This record gives sequence, C-alpha cells and structure tokens, in this order.
Amino acid sequence: MKYNQSMVSVWKWKSKFGDCPRWITIFSILLFSSTLNAKNFSYKSFFGACPTRPASEFALLIAKRFEEKQSLGDLKKFLENGHHAERYFVSNYKIDFDPLYESIAIKLDCPNPIYRVTFYSPKGARPTSYDDLILASDGNFYNKVFADFLSDEGKLTKKLPTLALPESKYGRALWSGLKRVATNIYGLEMEKSLTELIVNKDGTLTLILSVKSHPVSVFFGKTEWDEKIQKLERLVTFSEGQQRIPAIVNMTNAKKVVVKFSE
Repeated sequence: MKYNQSMVSVWKWKSKFGDCPRWITIFSILLFSSTLNAKNFSYKSFFGACPTRPASEFALLIAKRFEEKQSLGDLKKFLENGHHAERYFVSNYKIDFDPLYESIAIKLDCPNPIYRVTFYSPKGARPTSYDDLILASDGNFYNKVFADFLSDEGKLTKKLPTLALPESKYGRALWSGLKRVATNIYGLEMEKSLTELIVNKDGTLTLILSVKSHPVSVFFGKTEWDEKIQKLERLVTFSEGQQRIPAIVNMTNAKKVVVKFSE
C-alpha cells in the first residue's frame, strides 16, 4: 500500500461513522445479512482484528459486486483498481467461492496500529497541509480514524506512541527507514517502553523511552537504525533488571554506545 494524500485530505470517515449511535451499526449488519440471504448465494465474513464498521462496509461492497457480476475475476480487478482495501484499513483479504454450495467466504485481515504520526514545520508550527496518520505493523500508513475505530470498539486499549516528523523531511527514503524501525520494534519488549520517536530537522532520530517510569532519551543519529534497535533492545532489557536506569543513551556511532545516568 502506498501513502496517498487523498487518504488524509479527502476521507470523511468521522462524518459518516464517527458519531453514529451503536444501533445504526447493528442495523447495518442485520441489513447486510438479510440482503445476502435474499440472493442465491450464502456468505460468511471473518473480520479478525479489523474494526467492525469499515470491515462490514467492505464486505458488503464485495458481496454486492459479486451479486452483480458473479465473477471472481471481475471482483479481483474491481478491488485492485479501486484501492478499496486502503480505504477500509484492510491489509489483506481473501475470497473463497464454493460453487457446489454456492457459498462465499470473505476473510479480512488488518494490521495493528503502532504509532500516531504527526508533522511539524521547520519553524515549529503545525503545518496545515497534513493530517495525523497511523503507522501500522505492516509498515504502511493509514488515516488516523483507523485507531479511533479500534479504540471505540475496545480493540485498542493502549495509548499509541507519537512519531513526530518535520515537514521538510517528508520523502520516500525517510518513510522507508521509519517503516523498518516500526516493524523491527513491533513485538519487542522495548515496544512497551517507547513513548515517542522524533525525527529532528537535521534528519537524526531520537527515541524517548519510559523505563520503570524513568524517561530515557536515545540518540540514534541518521544511519544504521536497524542495527541500533537490536542493541537498544538488549540495553533496555538489562536496565530493567538493574537498580539504575540511564537518562541518556547516545548511539550516534553504531559501534560505540555511550550511556549516561542522572545524578
């Protein structure tokens, strides 16, 4: 999935879903079921960890298209050309058709939100051209309401760390590096301690951790982030078992780690 400006500026999910009462969601799902049962095909949908409301909308879209064309080939092209999966926060989908029983199974997979991404201008002011994004476990960016949906449904209970980026550093090379940082940290024990990532104006990366309620500033520099993550994971694990927690960790040089303790 590629980041698309329209994912930020055009989507109006909140106006469509955000404040609707719970009974509307229930009604939509019941309507979805009754509509399908009236046809010759039977349907089963599996949403997994996906937010229910957009996932049910996506499943309904798939069902309607198949009812109209009755062709899996047409359905595949329709979904790929329309970028529908991006709009519904779906990282992967699978559609199985059993012609013997005339049944269709729709299986949807969604990633886990990792960071809430925000931008700042070189002068320190919040740029008006970008909205907040979500960086997920699949290394892709999603509209921020992805996390809001999961929070509303009780599927996301923790506060997401913040990834702050300068507007001037917005580019493919930087995105690629940050995606690798996100996916490499995800699932590590260190992830529980991470509160903020900051890409500075000069392109260097700073991590802010909270280890046993003690703030730790980690200076990553500009390069070799993948290697430094592994070293930092070992350092955090070791520190958690000790009485002293470092205040500053300088990893600008990947071959030399400098640790400073507060007095």
